[in-house]
Amino acid sequence: MPNMEYNMNVDNISKERFEKAKKKIIKKYPGAQTMIDPEGKYFVATANGRDINNLQIGQTMNTYNFDGEDDLYGFNAALNKVTMIPHSNSVVEAWLKTEVAIKSYHVVNRNSNKFSDDKVMKKMAKDFE
Repeated sequence: MPNMEYNMNVDNISKERFEKAKKKIIKKYPGAQTMIDPEGKYFVATANGRDINNLQIGQTMNTYNFDGEDDLYGFNAALNKVTMIPHSNSVVEAWLKTEVAIKSYHVVNRNSNKFSDDKVMKKMAKDFE
């Protein structure tokens, strides 16, 4: 998994801006909460403790269709396509980083459908008619 090294400067973030981000996240993930990992870094988790920024890693693991025990290369390749977002140095950074991650995933998912292999092939076939 590529590790997205991303440290936000949150020194100038107002309490109102922080509360706005937190409210948006809790609306999408009721019960969202701040948690601390074993390294002392902060992250925002769902009500059942799953890291919101890195939900795609778990989803990839859960939906991967193994073709026998020798399919670890394919599994690793699938995981390598998912960016891992590192945990934060502060609670404020954790919530703001989560807000950005949610927006980013939304944009990628929305636009990925526009560029599916099927749609690209249909467009290419149409161009050659």
